Amino acid sequence: MATTKEQSEDEPRCPVCLGYFSIPRQLPCAHTFCQRCLQSYITSEDTKHDKLGYIECPVCRQTASPFKRNEPTSNWASLFPIDTVFQSMFEAKSNVDRVCDGCKSEGVTVTAEGFCAVCQEAMCGDCLKVHKKQKLSKSHTIITMDELSRNPQNIMKLAEGVACSEHDSEYVQFYCRDHTAACCATCSFRKHKTCSNVIDFKMELPSLFEEIKPENIVDGLKKVETHLKRYMELNESCINGLELQVKGFSNQVQEIRRKINIALDELETQIKIEGSRICEEHVIRKQEENHNCLSLMHAVRNSRVLMETVKKYGSDPQKFLMTEKMTLQMSSYYTRVREKCMNNETISIELEFSPLIDSVLSLSSSVLGKVVTKTTSENLTIPGLLKTTKDCQFEKVDAVDVKLPDSTT
Repeated sequence: MATTKEQSEDEPRCPVCLGYFSIPRQLPCAHTFCQRCLQSYITSEDTKHDKLGYIECPVCRQTASPFKRNEPTSNWASLFPIDTVFQSMFEAKSNVDRVCDGCKSEGVTVTAEGFCAVCQEAMCGDCLKVHKKQKLSKSHTIITMDELSRNPQNIMKLAEGVACSEHDSEYVQFYCRDHTAACCATCSFRKHKTCSNVIDFKMELPSLFEEIKPENIVDGLKKVETHLKRYMELNESCINGLELQVKGFSNQVQEIRRKINIALDELETQIKIEGSRICEEHVIRKQEENHNCLSLMHAVRNSRVLMETVKKYGSDPQKFLMTEKMTLQMSSYYTRVREKCMNNETISIELEFSPLIDSVLSLSSSVLGKVVTKTTSENLTIPGLLKTTKDCQFEKVDAVDVKLPDSTT
């Protein structure tokens, strides 16, 4: 059952589902749970054991078992007593009419008119009449459901005795100081007959209250509540801080990426402008050189065609004179070709990064950064509850590598 905003902080809630109690069942240690939550816990414990003889309280781990242990474990939760105080408080708040417990056990739903403070049961009008006529119960204190709804705590005030946690038909009569345990006559005989300090519970109550005062326990429980709230506040603060830090780191990376992108955009623009200028300058020069080479190549080809023609069809004097001229041309051609080959230039363009970018690109590892978790633990001083212990601190560091994507550049 989920909690709601309408729930008051001071209203009792189930420690398991954190919601309002639904059929609150109380264990002998006085911890109360929803019947459904308690049964789910019992069922889960039953799967861990061959034969479940008892359970441990989910809160304090004290052992507990129902009065009827031979009953199937699937019914155990319903065998623990109902916490009548919490049940009445819930019914008073929800304005739900309580039904007669006796009639309900027989499958009949009848609205209850009164509550027996001794039997701790709600009863309809007919059951109340029978209850008042019986010899053993006619003296029991009855409170009307109307009075109970106005002040649910009256159940505690009207109770004439405290039921034994192990024998539901008997009341606490003795208190064993050796075991600090209240017990009925049966428990006293079976479990505490060898104890040397068993006293009458009612007669010795004044002296017992000198040793332990209810108001001191209430104050102590309030302190525990306060420190638990403080602990949860610290956890919430830590959660908020972690979320803000992670968001801040993400924003920081985004800002770095933004600046890098701006710088890369500027570099790209510079490459386009400067690269275009370099290309234009050298391309024109190389194109002029090619044009000159093409012109010279045509001249050489013309000389070759002329020489071939004279050689094939000319007279001997023509052949001699043309050969003499071509010898001079050949010398000139070889000289010009030699000059071009010796002065040939191969031009390339290189992109030079700043030392910072060079240092990043030259990393032998692909790790660019990492997310590091540092945990510091220290004892919290709780005045009035725990003695101050020696401060102890430790750090736990968890690292998650953030790698660069694969790149061929």
